[in-house]
This record gives sequence, structure tokens and C-alpha cells, in this order.
Amino acid sequence: MRTGGQLVVDQLLREGVGRVFCVPGESYLAVLDALYDARDQVDLISCRHEGGATMMAAASGQLSGHPGVAFVTRGPGATNASIAVHIAQQGSIPLVLGVGQVARRNIGRESFQEVDFEAFFAPIAKSVKQVDDPAAIPRAIADAFHIASSGRMGPVVLAFPEDVLTASIASDPVAPPAVVNTAIDAGTIRAIDRHLATAERPLIIVGGGYWDEQARDQLHRFAGARHIPIFAAWRRLDIFDHNHPCYAGFLGLSTPDALWERVAESDCVLVLGARLDEPTTRDYQVPAADRNDQILIHIHADEGQLGLNFTPNIAVAAPIADVMGSLDQLLSPAESHQSDWCAAARADFLAQEIPPHDDSPLNLGQVMASLNASIPNNAIVTVDAGNFTVWPQRYRRYTRPGRFLAPVNGAMGYGVPAAIATALAHPERTVIGCAGDGGMLMTGMELATAVKYGAKPIILVFNNRKYGTIEMHQQREYPGREIGNDLVNPDFAAFARSFGAFGIRVERTAEFSPALEQALAADTVAVIELAMNVEHTA
Repeated sequence: MRTGGQLVVDQLLREGVGRVFCVPGESYLAVLDALYDARDQVDLISCRHEGGATMMAAASGQLSGHPGVAFVTRGPGATNASIAVHIAQQGSIPLVLGVGQVARRNIGRESFQEVDFEAFFAPIAKSVKQVDDPAAIPRAIADAFHIASSGRMGPVVLAFPEDVLTASIASDPVAPPAVVNTAIDAGTIRAIDRHLATAERPLIIVGGGYWDEQARDQLHRFAGARHIPIFAAWRRLDIFDHNHPCYAGFLGLSTPDALWERVAESDCVLVLGARLDEPTTRDYQVPAADRNDQILIHIHADEGQLGLNFTPNIAVAAPIADVMGSLDQLLSPAESHQSDWCAAARADFLAQEIPPHDDSPLNLGQVMASLNASIPNNAIVTVDAGNFTVWPQRYRRYTRPGRFLAPVNGAMGYGVPAAIATALAHPERTVIGCAGDGGMLMTGMELATAVKYGAKPIILVFNNRKYGTIEMHQQREYPGREIGNDLVNPDFAAFARSFGAFGIRVERTAEFSPALEQALAADTVAVIELAMNVEHTA
């Protein structure tokens, strides 16, 4: 006989879960009790806020391609976690969120902390299910992991009434559902090959969820043989090597006009895995609705994304790994005019890598140069939202998948929890978390979690004492009427030290390198506050 809580943990172990993030709650005490017995097999990371805990789980899924796991309690706990569910949904990140629920006898009575989770999470999750039968727990969890990690990856939410978790039955873990192999139509592959071979100005936009090393290597071979420029979709900077002669930059907020113009000029656009969302398409303007002679080929794991925002000439619903395996066989040499086109796109990228002139006491261009020179190539960078993200996005080169984590939905507060989860997953790697002063006070309390569990990322706090992005928008739309953006902040270095972390404040460019050296040598999580000029909108 096993309790429902034990069945949950048994199935998590069957799925290979070694780490669970949580904020403890009374609605799933039976799961916590079962985790106590499995404490030698599962690391339970107890966090300070459900949003931070579930962001850590999302970051784990983004890094590994396997669902990250979080548990939160009913009502306020679940609603706090919803930001991370939305991050995972828009970012195609595999995530399984377990939520305690009120007892079955109290459902529908607006009982204490009751929420209809199937209704609440339905718009922002790939799947939501309330498990009302203890015997159904193993299969529900196995299905959740399969759904979260198949096709277009995404978040799955499982709600467990507390009396389901305390009930005892005889049951065992179950095997995961069978993986359905997909076959790419050979005729479609030949058509894609023909369009790319005959195009004068072809380009590829890469994006989507998790890319494994094999698919990444196949993409490099394919683009390199044909000399096709590669553009990264919004916040998918680490799929393609920035040092490769085919890499031409990223599309999204702060992308220079020259890069947008090149996409508009292309006569054949191959989209691999990207959703063609609003930032990647400049508010759905590039490619244009009336593309004239421009061929659009869209490949995505989710059939629902094909034709959603743009009507493609060729649409393929298939996992990227399967498609790349077929495209990798098509290594036709490029025509000379295609090589010239690729070289020109690369020149555009190299030109936009040069930071703008800045005579502020703290020159962020030089700060990024020092950072790049001081941390290894395999360092992992996390960010959240704000104009400051242009610095780690545009002025650092990424070379392999899993080296840049960012919320596609632009959620503030992701940078710190993501850095902590990354440092726990890869304690041997340098991890740099980037946060604005606004985002830092949304999830900065998770420094306590880092100290408790020995995670040692370095957090850069870009402090200009305001919500700079919103002020920029107000200045553009309602000039002279800016309001609500000025912030009163703590001494972030002292804030870090109050947790037992390393903290230091940098006010001048020459101070950054010594501060970074100290942070790298610190045997704990470290915070470097970058005291920016208040005129900076970053």
C-alpha cells in the first residue's frame, strides 16, 4: 500500500527526476513526506517564493530539454507560480508543475484557497489536469512528462486534491507512453532544397525550444555548405555559433534596422523552430504580409503555429531534430552570389557589435568587454527583462546551445532564479545572471536559496534607479509626461552581504575588472551592483 504522495514521488523517480523546486505547503504534505524518504535520490530545493521556485524549474528544463519540476501549494502558491508557467509556455520549455488542491469534498464551495486550476491555467499551459483518483497518479505523471517534452515542449500542470495524496492504495510506477517516430516527406525536403538552391538571397531564422548538439551540428554543416545567413529568433541566441561566418545576428527588440532590411530583402526565408512571434517579426511586419516573390518555409513541431501569423509557401509540422536529420543530407555548394549575400549579412552583424560611444563614468561597453575577456567560453548567461539586456545579448558571442537563458515572454525577475538553478545544475561552470534594479527586487530574495544550497552564480545588477524600458516608451508615446518609473533602491551590495553572499558596488569602469575577479574567487553567490548613470534607459 502506498499513499498518493508516495505514488507521486515513485513516478518522479521513474521519470529520472533528481531535483524538485518548491515552497512547502500544507496542501501537499503527503508529497513532502514521501520526498523525505527519497532525500538521498531527490534534491528538494526549498525557495522563498513560488514564482522563484517555478522559474528555477523552468530554467532547469530550458537547460536540459527534460521537464523541470516544481511543487507549490493551492491558491496563492499556484497563482504566484503562474508567471513561470507563462514563461515556459511562450518559451517552449518543458516543465511539470504539481499543485496541491483542496480536498475533493470541498471543491466547488469556494473553500479556503480554492482555485479552479483547470480553468486558471488553461490559457497559459500546454496541458492541465486535476487528478481525482489515487490510482490515476502514476499514469497522470507519466503522461505529463510525455506531453511536456514532446512536439512543441511546454508546461504541464497537475493538481492533486490533498485527500487524494493521503489516500492509500496498491499501485506501482508506470512506463512512459511510447514515442511516436515521425517521417519527413521526401518530396517536401526536395522542394525546400530546390527553393534554397535557386534563391539569390536565402536566409534562415532559427528558434524554438531545446536544440540538442546533433541538430545544432547538422544546422552548421547545412548552412555552411550553402553559405546561408543565420538569424537567431528573439532570445534564441545560443543555437548557432556567433563566430561562424554564416551568423548574421538576432531578431527582436533592439535589432538594428540593417538586419531587418536584410530579412525584408530575402527571396527565400527558411524558419526552423521559431514561432514567428511579435518580437522576431518586428510586430508582425517582417516578413511582410504581401511578400511578392519571397518564399516562406516554416518548420515547427506544433502544427498550430504554422500559418498562425504568416502564410507559408511550405509548412512542415515536425520536430526540429527530425527535420535537421533530413536537411543535413542536402549539402549542395553555394552559388557565388549566395556567398556574397552571406558575407554582406555577416558584415552587418559585425558592424552592430561595436558598442555606441559612452562617456559615462561606468562605460557598459567596456564592462562587457572585460566580462567577455574574464569568463570562459562555456559560461552560461541568464537575463530577465529590460533595456539593459541589450548588453549581454548584443555584446557577447554565444557558441553552443545552453549558454544563454532568457524569458521569451519578457518576464522581469527571471535572471536571478535562472542563474541559481543553472549554478546548481552546473556547479563546475561560470554562471552570470543579469538583472535590472527593478527585476532584482522581484526575485532577489532567492539569494537566500543560493546561499542555503551552495549555488554560486555571479549576479550583475544594472542599477539606473528606474523602470527604464517603460520610461523610454512613455517618452516616445507621451513625451514630457513620464510617471511612475523612479525607484528607491537598497544598497544592492549590502543587500547581498546581508544573506552571507559576496557583494560589491561598481561606479566607475576601472573598478569592474577587480570586482569581477573578487566575485569569481568568492566561494558563494556574488552580486556586483553596476551603478549606472540615471540618464541610461537600460
